[in-house]
Formats: sequence, structure tokens, C-alpha cells
Amino acid sequence: MSFAPGHISLTFAIWPDSDLLAMGSTGVGIILPQGVHCAVVREQSEIKHNVVIREGTSVEDPVTLRALELLGFANKGLTVYLRHDLPLGSGFGISGASALAACMELEKNLDLCVKAAHQAEVEFRTGLGDVIAIAESIHTNIFPSIVIRQTPGYGGETQSFPIGEKFAVCISGVGRDTSEIITDEKWIEIINSAALDIPISKPNIRSSIKIGRLFTEKSGLVNDNISHILDEMPIGSVSSVAHLGTSIVATSEDMTTLVEKLSEFGKVRLY
Repeated sequence: MSFAPGHISLTFAIWPDSDLLAMGSTGVGIILPQGVHCAVVREQSEIKHNVVIREGTSVEDPVTLRALELLGFANKGLTVYLRHDLPLGSGFGISGASALAACMELEKNLDLCVKAAHQAEVEFRTGLGDVIAIAESIHTNIFPSIVIRQTPGYGGETQSFPIGEKFAVCISGVGRDTSEIITDEKWIEIINSAALDIPISKPNIRSSIKIGRLFTEKSGLVNDNISHILDEMPIGSVSSVAHLGTSIVATSEDMTTLVEKLSEFGKVRLY
């Protein structure tokens, strides 16, 4: 069974390109120790098309199926079983993680898997840099970690830093439509302007969340509900949004108090 971790994007700039492999994003994100587990089997059936099963139910997952097609495994009668530690649409890069995990079950060359999963995600506009960040963590085998995407797209330069401090994630809200944001010209201009002057150096979890909050406020990628949650965080804590979702990531020297407060707004995962 293969595993691909989840990814929280704290800051990002969008780099459009006619070449889907070159298209992508730069920015800072957090790789989580939880994500997607995948097993692939060839069923004894006359059905040729591939099927994705999540939580025991057949689901529409065009990104995963497209990634397998790009890898050369289209219409092989495969059943792809996915187990998610984290929900879709909440800012954890689960769409890209699912596609990458499925590819890794069938192809041991990670580079080919990353190429297919990244292109599939870009095609369906479910993400721009999740697969690239996740691949960096798999290469280094560090979970959790902070990953900086320095150049966009497949083959882009990345740098990772281990996380030694505790942090928490609150799964809040109903998620957002990533494709709606990353294909809107006005949003692209606003997001890229907000990302321009964000300082990025050798980060730790606290400084990374701080710059994520700065980016969030400058870009306007925050609704009233998220803004309320962020304002309610205890003194001494730092918090931001898992883009492009509605979940909250935060850290504090007093994690007990922080977790208690976050629990008022959703299910909390402590790392």
C-alpha cells in the first residue's frame, strides 16, 4: 500500500503556462504526517475502465483516473482503493495526494508518478503545487515538514525543513472551490501581488504560519467565518488558513489552551 501525505499551502503565487507541466505555483506549505493510503488491484472482470473506491463507495475522481492514464494505465480494469486521513476540499491537497498515491502503487519511478499527478491536477484545476511539495517530502522522508516551492511546475526547485514544534489543524467549514479561484484573472492578480513581498527564509512552524496569515490578509482569501475564528485564537498563538480551504492551522506555546479553543470550531488534529 502506498502513502502520500497531505499538504497545507500557506502562501502561493500562480504561474500560468501553456505547458501544463510548467504551470504551477511557488510558495510555502506544511506537509502533514497524514494523507492518503492507496491500494490498486486488477479485478477479475470484463470491465475495462478503471474505478476509484473511497470509503467503500465508487466515486468520481477524474484527477486520479487522468494521472493513471498519463502514466499508461488507462482502461486496465483497475480498482483503486483510497483511504483518506483528511477530508477533500478543506485545504489539505488531498486530490493531488490521491493521484500521486495511486500512481506510486503502479510505478516505482517516483519522478514519472509526480509528472503524471501534477499534470492531472493542473488539467482539472484542483491544485497547482501540492504534488510538487508532497514529492519533496517523499524524497526526503520527512513528515511533518515545511516545504518551500522556489520555482513553479514539474521539475521545479523545492526546499524542505523538518518541524520540531507541535501544531494543530482545525477542520472547519465546508471547503472552497479551488478551480474557481485559480482560473479567475482578477484573483490571480490579487494573489500574486500579495505574494510578492512575503519574506521567506529558513522557516520554523511559527514563522511559516505568521507569513501565511500575512499573505491571507493581503490577498483577501478569507471570509467572515474564517476571520472570526482567527480573531478568537488565544493570545500568544499564531494561526492562518489552509489554502484554498477553510481549515485553520495554528501553533502556540500553550497547545492545551489552543486546542480547546479550536475545538469550538471543528474537529482538531494535533501534530
